[in-house]
Amino acid sequence: MNYEVEQKFAVQDKAAFSKQLDALGVQWQESVRQEDAYFNHPSRDFAATDEALRVRIDGDRAMFTYKGPRIDSTTKTRQELELLVSNPDTEGQNMRQFLSNLGFTYVHSVVKQRKKGTLSYQQRAIEVALDEVEGLGSFVEFELVVLESELEQATASLAQFTQSLGLTDGITTGYLDMLLR
Repeated sequence: MNYEVEQKFAVQDKAAFSKQLDALGVQWQESVRQEDAYFNHPSRDFAATDEALRVRIDGDRAMFTYKGPRIDSTTKTRQELELLVSNPDTEGQNMRQFLSNLGFTYVHSVVKQRKKGTLSYQQRAIEVALDEVEGLGSFVEFELVVLESELEQATASLAQFTQSLGLTDGITTGYLDMLLR
């Protein structure tokens, strides 16, 4: 079973921070617009259980994502399951309708421009996401996807990496919760 170990930070100067990451050898991909539509379960409140279900439109890709409850209070470590959809419409309306027909309720959408990349640290490939989130501002996320047996080591490694960048005050709240507040 895969888990994502993630740390998120607000970024004041996105251009300067991007240059700092460039100096570390980050390999950037194309920037892409992402829209995440979140849904609540028909018989339990995902906000109360700390779970999430979303439909993500990521450029020309689409997927369903389930995120389990967080298992760490200092990072956003949780189980994550993603299912790529091979026949989505361009806006994800069929995927939204699929969930609605099953009784799931639409909650809210998060729209962002995301610049993704990877960099190597302690022989691990860290996924980097530099985000501009509509209504919130600029953020950076660092993520490792690991097996359950690697959680402790991955959490320590990611914390050491972010501290080496001088990053403090990690954000453990998701963009959805930030927008709803």
